[in-house]
Amino acid sequence: MTDQPTINFQTYQQAGLAGEIGILSEFRLRFFREYPYLYVGSEDNEQKYLAGYLANPTTRLVVARETEKIIGVAIGTMLSTELNIIDKAENQLRQYGIEPQHCFYLGEMIAEPEYRSRGVGKSMLELLKIAGREQGADRFCFLAVVREPNDVRQPADYTDASESIFKKFGFEKTDISVTFEWHTIQPDGSVENIANRLDFWID
Repeated sequence: MTDQPTINFQTYQQAGLAGEIGILSEFRLRFFREYPYLYVGSEDNEQKYLAGYLANPTTRLVVARETEKIIGVAIGTMLSTELNIIDKAENQLRQYGIEPQHCFYLGEMIAEPEYRSRGVGKSMLELLKIAGREQGADRFCFLAVVREPNDVRQPADYTDASESIFKKFGFEKTDISVTFEWHTIQPDGSVENIANRLDFWID
C-alpha cells in the first residue's frame, strides 16, 4: 500500500506575504464564482483587494501544499484592522461581547475540492487561530454569504460549509448581518454589481 504524499502548511506574514499572496487571488477568482459567492472578479480589483492585506501588519496567510501542488489557502487579520467591517457592525459586535482588538477575523479559507475531506480546512483554521492568539486574540469570527433558500442558482448538491463544518469547530451564527457589494452572477447569467448579505459567525 502506497502512503499518501504529506501535506505541508506554512504561515506567512509581513515581508513573507508579498511572494505568496497572489495564491489567494488565484483561488478567489477560480472558486468564488461558485455558489454562494457568485463573485466575478478582475485582476485589477484583486490587486486592490490584496494591497489591503499586504499593508496590514496583522495579516497572516496560510498555504497548504502537497509536494509542490498548492491545495489550499487561508487568510486572516485582527478584526480591529478591518475598518470596513467595524464601520458597519462595531456596536452590534460589542453587544455580543466582541472587542475588535481581541478578535481575529478569518477572511477566506479555500481548499481544492478533492482535499476538503482530508482535514486541510481544519488545519488551516487551527493555524490561523494560533496566529490570532499570538496577537492577543481570544475570539474568532468570519462572515458567511447568505442566499435565499429557494435561490435558483443553488446547485442540487450544495452543502453550506458554515452549517456543516464550522459548527463542529465551535462557531455560532449571530443575528449580525452586513452587506458588501461585488460583481455577482445573476439568475439569468448576467453580472451586476449588487449588495450581498453576509452573517457573522463567532467562536
